Amino acid sequence: MAGNESQSPATFLLTRNAVLDLRRIYTQSRRGWGENVADRYLANLYAAMRKAATHPEMGSLRQHRSAPFLMVPAHRHFVIYDLVPQGIAVLTIQHQVRDIETLIAELTPSFHAEVERLKRKT
Repeated sequence: MAGNESQSPATFLLTRNAVLDLRRIYTQSRRGWGENVADRYLANLYAAMRKAATHPEMGSLRQHRSAPFLMVPAHRHFVIYDLVPQGIAVLTIQHQVRDIETLIAELTPSFHAEVERLKRKT
């Protein structure tokens, strides 16, 4: 790469499912622990998604549980994602006590459809 060129930062895209998950997590956190804690928790989830976008290979450590997708921990949740040309597409954010394998098996067709839609938007 030439000296003046800079690589564009990796980004994360949120599927509709992920947006709904984030809203649910925020609402439940605010009810349980207050707005300040909910704000910090959501900021931490977003930080985990940015880190996964920058280092998507991190998700392969837990891929045995999230196949065919990738997954990283984010405090008490997992961020489940797939690779897209722009970076990653966050498919869902699930609490770590959930049966991730069953959830992914049930939602895989809709996840694939959403990822393909995001890839076409490029």
